[in-house]
Amino acid sequence: MGKTWSGFHPVVKTILIGTVFTGIGSGMIVPYFAIYLAEYTSLSISQIGFFIGAGSLAAMFGGFLGGTLSDLFGRRTVMIASLLLSGFILLGFTFKSFSVMLILLTIMKGFTYSFFDPSSKALISDLTDSGQRLGAFSMKYFCGNLGFAIGPLIGTVFGLNGTSTAPFYIAFIIFFSYSIILNSLLIRFNINTVSCKEEKVTFQASIKAMAKDKVLLSFLIGGLLATTVHGQFSATLSQYFYKDYKQGLQFLGILWSFHSLVIISLTVPISRLMEAKTPLRSIVVGTLLFAFGIIGFGLSSSLPALLLSMFVFTIGEIFLIPAEYAIIDEITPEQIRGTYYGAANLTALGSFVGPGLSGLLLLKFDSTIMFSFLTLTALASLIFYFWGIRLKDSMAAISIKQMRMNQNKDF
Repeated sequence: MGKTWSGFHPVVKTILIGTVFTGIGSGMIVPYFAIYLAEYTSLSISQIGFFIGAGSLAAMFGGFLGGTLSDLFGRRTVMIASLLLSGFILLGFTFKSFSVMLILLTIMKGFTYSFFDPSSKALISDLTDSGQRLGAFSMKYFCGNLGFAIGPLIGTVFGLNGTSTAPFYIAFIIFFSYSIILNSLLIRFNINTVSCKEEKVTFQASIKAMAKDKVLLSFLIGGLLATTVHGQFSATLSQYFYKDYKQGLQFLGILWSFHSLVIISLTVPISRLMEAKTPLRSIVVGTLLFAFGIIGFGLSSSLPALLLSMFVFTIGEIFLIPAEYAIIDEITPEQIRGTYYGAANLTALGSFVGPGLSGLLLLKFDSTIMFSFLTLTALASLIFYFWGIRLKDSMAAISIKQMRMNQNKDF
């Protein structure tokens, strides 16, 4: 790893280090964010869930808009503006007496940072040799999880909770400092834009691709249902603890640190195991583990039981999320790869629906109904994945038949 690190461009190294620190800042906030809103706004837990989900929805549209803004203003300008705006939005959450502002900031939080991630990945790609890019992206994923593992632990050690404003001040300092350092390096190395050889990805093009390709549509519906379960599960779990299991609030930081540590420790060995499996098989395994983990959360009444449930849930996540991209990659035409990946981002709608609907079920019924809904939703996603594979195989068989008929005509 040391040899790989030494080969990276200084800007790439800065982005990777910055990813750790922004992960720490976010890791101190995310586990308690729903509780913070419940304490300082008049929103119900279902409304809080929908507003947190709306942040994910805004991030989805921001991802489509980011490329256009980069073309207009330059990559460096968009990246630095994204970091600064994100930092000041986090600082805005400290004004807890203004509940309407907290609601608006919740939506804006996802939107502003969504410009940074695709731009930073494009920059890493441009500044890294092709043979090192996979290592760079893997390290970025690792750095993000490392930061998210450290963040909740820091929060737990310093006694931060759902009413603390300190995490927002710390996160602001991290984002602001990161923007200053990164901007200085980009100026030093005269980097404002990166090459943009890939196709232009738009929301309209992604919708058209989804409408034309039934296989893609079935996979996306399956992905949307799965994302409804796991997309904002931190908010869902916080809602459950806040309403029905107050004792669990003290465990939130530990649980999400444990979640990230499991990802850091087991992603590589599980990824190697997945290489010998089809994406569909990995999706089935991941979904079943999701279901068992969710059932476990509903039955747990102690920290060891919650940790076991989180372990099972997280292993499911490691199996499922890469396989969701892999199964779409199998059907993606090379010339419009970006459009298909853009369409895949539409599954973020699940991150909007999940927390709000879970909160509504929790409010109107109880946690048993909520966890049952999440379990059934996860299992229902498999129907659409199997349907998509069946359509894909049918289309392949028709294509082979047509090719043989054409060959016979030639003779």
